[in-house]
Parts: sequence; structure tokens; C-alpha cells
Amino acid sequence: MNTQSVFTIQKKGIFLHRLVYIIFLLQRLLRQVLQKDVSEQTTVLVSVLVVIFFLLEEFSNIRDYFNNIKYVRALRYAECLISSLMFGMLQLNESSGVSLIGLSLLFMVDFFLTMEIADKDKVTTYSVMVGVPLVVIIILKMSISLDYRWLFLFFDVLMIFVILFFEGYLFVDYIGEKDEKIFSQKREFQEIVEKNENILSMQNKLKKTNEQLNVQRVNLQNANRQIQIANKEMVAQAEILHYISMSFDVSKISNQITDSIMYVKQLSFCGVYIKENVYLNKHASYVIKTTIGQLHQKIKESLPDIYDIMIEDDVMELALHDDETSKVPFLQNVNINSVYIKVLGTDEETYGLFIIGDSRKYLFRDNMSFYDAIIAQYDIAIHNAKIYGEMQQMARKDGLTGINNRIYFNQLFKEHLTLVEKEDGCMSVALFDIDKFKSVNDTYGHLAGDEVIKCIASVAEQCIEKYDGFVCRYGGEEFVAALPNKKLEIAQPIIEELFEEICSKVVKYNEYEIPISVSIGLTSYPEICKNTDELLKRADWCMYYAKEHGRHQINVDDGSVERV
Repeated sequence: MNTQSVFTIQKKGIFLHRLVYIIFLLQRLLRQVLQKDVSEQTTVLVSVLVVIFFLLEEFSNIRDYFNNIKYVRALRYAECLISSLMFGMLQLNESSGVSLIGLSLLFMVDFFLTMEIADKDKVTTYSVMVGVPLVVIIILKMSISLDYRWLFLFFDVLMIFVILFFEGYLFVDYIGEKDEKIFSQKREFQEIVEKNENILSMQNKLKKTNEQLNVQRVNLQNANRQIQIANKEMVAQAEILHYISMSFDVSKISNQITDSIMYVKQLSFCGVYIKENVYLNKHASYVIKTTIGQLHQKIKESLPDIYDIMIEDDVMELALHDDETSKVPFLQNVNINSVYIKVLGTDEETYGLFIIGDSRKYLFRDNMSFYDAIIAQYDIAIHNAKIYGEMQQMARKDGLTGINNRIYFNQLFKEHLTLVEKEDGCMSVALFDIDKFKSVNDTYGHLAGDEVIKCIASVAEQCIEKYDGFVCRYGGEEFVAALPNKKLEIAQPIIEELFEEICSKVVKYNEYEIPISVSIGLTSYPEICKNTDELLKRADWCMYYAKEHGRHQINVDDGSVERV
């Protein structure tokens, strides 16, 4: 029994002591009242001793003396001696033996509980310490009084002492066996704990290993995902490079690039805007792909303004996230949280705008290398298309006027005729010639004649292309205008508009003002001309008919005109 257990038991026994003291005092008081032979002096003495015991224990408890093992042991032994003395002095004089024996046994047990009772040698010592004083007192009383009752009391005490002594030994054996079992169980428990600790240690190691494996698996999955994305990006870039090397069609290249970006990055929208006259394109070019239908038109309408604002503010690129996306007008009330806008070209020469966006947050804060590579490739495509366009311009355009030359016109004319025949369509053709052009050259000089030709070419190109037609300088002072998918009744007002605009012009050359007049022949397939191969021929006949019949007029083919 450890010291702390002794303290705890002694403190818990205080209540029992109080109860015993109260019972003992009540018994003494009742005996004092009911029995006349009871000595008042003895009752007072016994009561005082019991009260002293009570006060000592209360004082010790309040002052925490019960936490001092030596003090507790001395207190209990003193109580044993005093109670034994009381028993010896009063046993034969008054009938209070049972209560006195109970009191003595109480103190003896408490005294034993302050000792290391698991040791048998100490049990003998403690038994002698509490038993011998009582036996000595009885022997002394018996030798003095020679009363046989003391002899009986001696044997009573001896029997109690023997019982206590041997029962103490049995109790010690019992405690020893219990301690051995407890120790054995404790050892087994410790072994189990050690095994459990080993198991827990193994489990923790396995858990850590699994966590590391999970982290490695996640890292591997992320790496595989990054590799897959990188492969997609590389394939997309390779396809774009291949397409750029095979084509100079900017619209198709733009479609290829936006499709690739939407496929690889899974964005909500991607758009490309090219301003006019970049690669000889007369109109701005738009290619917009989006998974949000309502955005397509809004993006198209907003891109030129965004481009102008960024150029004015000298901002070449812009990344917006979360609430910042509300700065883009067409994204209000749309679930788009990341937007990237890039001005295409260089600081010295810009040509358009690249814009992408998605609902995912912070998508364009880093890892922009794919987009940078795509934009760089697009710059190459635009540069190549520009060079190709300039080369085509040289090959297809007339050197003096800048409109289509005869070679390119023949190519366009053939392509459109094939389409007209295939789709059972129609086409109107006008051929016109400058009236008295030789006189202009003779009067004002050939340079003045060139200015007249350029003026007519410019007016004709603007007027005819407005109605989806095309014109060319057919040779010298002759021009051809073709209007695909236009019947005669539609083509005639267009040609009349052309005639009025040309004849209203006056070419200023040096100090001269040169008036312009043309003669025009107009025919149509299949209303008048039944064979597409005869369109140009019949237009030529009509033109010469107009020149032969007064010039400065339009002659519309009615089927009766023949070679002049």
C-alpha cells in the first residue's frame, strides 16, 4: 500500500470515527443515567478522552497532518494505547467491555493501515506493539486483585490477540496472492500495452506511409494531368503551326486557333478581333467562340471599343479576376470570374485584340505560356498573310488603279460562273469604256488620262463591291463589273447608280478640270444570255452599240444586239 493510499484511507475513516465516538458517548450517558453503580468520574474521564480523540483528528485534518505518515502512525498508536488502558481499567468495574473492545479494535485496525502490511515480519512487530500493552495491563491487574475474572479476561484478550495475529497473517497471505496476481496481470497488461503500442506504432507507420502514398498519388495524378495538358497544348500548337504553314486565310487560322484554345483549356469564351486594312482586309475580322450564347453578339460589339481604350491608355494586356471582371461591359450579370485581354502586335504596330474568359477564379494569374505561344504564332500568321496579301495584290491588282486586273478577274469570273451554273443562279455583267479617251490623252496628256482611269476605277470599285460584286480594269480604258446573284431588274439600277456617279466626277489635273463620260453595256444570265460563255461577248456588243449610237449612255441587252 503506497503512502498516498494511506493518507486517503485515514481521511475517509474520519467519518467512521465520528460515528463511533457519538455512539460510545451516547452509551456512556445512558449507562450513567440508568445504572446507579456507574461512576460519574469515570464517565467524565472516558468522555473527555473521546472528545480529545475527536478534537485531535479534526485538528490534524484541518492542518493537513494526515499527509504526514509518521504523525498519523504515532497518533493511531497513541489511540491504541489509551483505548487499551481504558479497557484494562474499566473492564471488570463496569459492564462496558463490548464498546471498549470495539473502540480498541477501531484504533488497532487504523494503526495497521499505516503500516506496510505486505511484510510478515512487520505484521508480527505491529501485533506485538498493540497486543502486549493490553496483555501486560491485564496481568498487572490480575496479580494485584487476584480476582478470577481477570483470569477469564486474560484468556478473552489472548483469544482476540491470537485471532488478530493469525488472521493478520492470513490477510497478509491473501494480500500477497492478490499482489502477485495483480503484478502478474499488470505484467501481462504491460505486455499487451507494449504489443498494442507496437501495433499502434505499426499502424502509425502504415498511416504515415499511406499518407505519403496518397500525397505521391495526388502528386502523380497532378503530374499526369499536367503532362496531359502539356501534350494537348503541344498538339494544339503543332496543329496551328501546320495550319499556318499551309494557309494564308486569316479567318480560317483564327477559327483554328480559337477552336484549339476552347478544346484544350475548356474556356467559357475566346475571341479574336482584327481591325481593317491589316492584311489588305477592307473590313474588320471577328472570330468568337463561346459556350454562353448571349455573349457572342455582345463580345463582337464590344471588342473595337475595348481595343481603342487599351491603345489610348497604352495598356498592352490586362488580367481581371472576380469583381474586376465587371469593368468589362458585356460581362455584367454573367458568371465570368477570370478574363484576359491582349492587344495583338507590337507597341509600334498593333493590329487587333485577343480575349478569353471563364467562370473559374484566378485562371490567368500564371501559366500563360500556352497563350503567349499561340499569340506569337498568330503574329506570324498575320505577318505571313500580310506578305502574301501584298504579293497577291501585286499579282491580282492593276498597277495603275489598284483594282482587279484582267487575269484575276477571269479567275473570279470563272469561279462564280461555275457556282451559278451549279446552283441554277444568275449573274449580270456590265462592260464600260471611257468616251473619247484618246482625245483626253491628246488634249491633257497621258498622265491626265491616267488620273481619269484611276478616278473611274475607284468609283466603280466602291459602288459595285457595295452590292457584293467585283470589277476589274479589262484593258486600256475598258472596265468590267460583275454582279453575281443579281437579275437584270436588280442589276440595272445598280449600273445606273454607277453611271451617274462616274459621270458626275470631274478630274482636276494641274489647271485643268476634265469631265468624265462612259458608255456601258449590260447583259444578264440566264434571262437574256442563255450561255455563260457569251456573257462578256454580249456585254461588249451592248457597249459598242451604245458608243455607236451617241455614247454617254447605258445599253441594256434585250437579246437583239449583235456584233457591231
